[in-house]
Amino acid sequence: MQRHDLLLSLRVRIIVVLSAVLGLGAVVLGVAAWHSATIAAQQAYDRLLSGGTIQIAENVYVQGGVVALDPPVAAIATLAAYDLVFYKVVDPRGVVVAGYDDLASGAEPAAARSGVVLEDGSFQGQDVRIATVARQIDDARLGGWATIVVAQTTDARTALARDLTLKALGVIAAMSVLALLATGFAVRLALKPLTRIELEIAGRRPDDLRPIQTEPPVEIRNLVHAIDDFMRRLSDRMAVMQRFIADAAHQIRTPLAALDAQVEILSSASPLKRRAEHIARVRERTTELARLTSQLLDHAMVIHRADAARAAPVDLNELAKSVLAKAVPLSLPREVDISFMPAPSAPVIDGDAVSLREALANLIDNALVHGAHTRLSVTVSADTGSAWIEVGDDGDGFPIELAETMTRPFEKGGHSRGSGLGLSIAAEVARAHDGELTVARGSGLTLVRMSFFRPN
Repeated sequence: MQRHDLLLSLRVRIIVVLSAVLGLGAVVLGVAAWHSATIAAQQAYDRLLSGGTIQIAENVYVQGGVVALDPPVAAIATLAAYDLVFYKVVDPRGVVVAGYDDLASGAEPAAARSGVVLEDGSFQGQDVRIATVARQIDDARLGGWATIVVAQTTDARTALARDLTLKALGVIAAMSVLALLATGFAVRLALKPLTRIELEIAGRRPDDLRPIQTEPPVEIRNLVHAIDDFMRRLSDRMAVMQRFIADAAHQIRTPLAALDAQVEILSSASPLKRRAEHIARVRERTTELARLTSQLLDHAMVIHRADAARAAPVDLNELAKSVLAKAVPLSLPREVDISFMPAPSAPVIDGDAVSLREALANLIDNALVHGAHTRLSVTVSADTGSAWIEVGDDGDGFPIELAETMTRPFEKGGHSRGSGLGLSIAAEVARAHDGELTVARGSGLTLVRMSFFRPN
């Protein structure tokens, strides 16, 4: 697996994030364990030190007017079993009667008289824990308080804290490893449905666009539904394109066969016998084939752009004006009165200008070639909820009840020799813009209207 794939792997991401969290947690818990172990070791040894100091204080007595000490061997041995022990006894006059003269204590006398006072200090270059307690001397001549100071080095405390911390870190490390292993197993188990979905899709034929049958986990259910919806739309599009290709192939064969027949007749006819008539028919068939090819390309383009093109503001007045100017040839075989009536306030819709232009050009071309005898009109209008472009002609038209049928690809009127794609292209474009194509008769005209919904 390459580095880029590792960065995109869900399994790697989850394990890396969890490892980072566990690592940070281990550091925090390690610090907390060291702190807790230090406190626990301190408290345990402080109890021993306090108990030993009290026992030493209880063995202080007065003999012959002098404060003396009978060292408690057991107590001192207990303290010395873990660390070095130092002590001193000071009588009420401030005279050291036993122990180390230079062992100092910073305990307040009043506090020491109330109980054992513990503090950290240093003695003979070593860190020590110092316990100080005062004992009242019941002697008329000495009357006062004797001070007992006991110090113990801290090596055993540190060793105990370290041992407790290491044991806690061992437990933390073991739990972290188990958590990582459990996470790896859980991630592998959780990603199994993705593997099943992958195998299902990989095992399909290219034309198999059925919805995914494997039941997805809740977390990726929306993703799978989105894939299913995409495959459904792709299947619909492929079906439309396959149907279109089949129909187009069938439609193109007819003019090609007719053109081939005319060429064959022309090549076998005598130079003078009906030659001009056959040439005219060849030219007519060629023009018919060129127009069919152009409209087939327009239809394919409209189907493609229905979902692919981005919507942009389109001024219907400007669109209709420019299309009419380009769609009407400079010369016509008959006199046709052409009129353009723009809307008073230019209506603007969000749409694809290219497909709208092709749709309107086909409507105008249909009206000129198959409809208009003497009159062609293009009208742009709008109301509060919609806008429309209407193309009218005074041709013979077709029955209004056949209007829905005539918007299907390759459907032709009974007298038409066209491709049957003009109205279909316009209907496709209208539907792609949340509109509709309608046909009506009025004032002696056949009126074909492309309407577009405009949100308020």
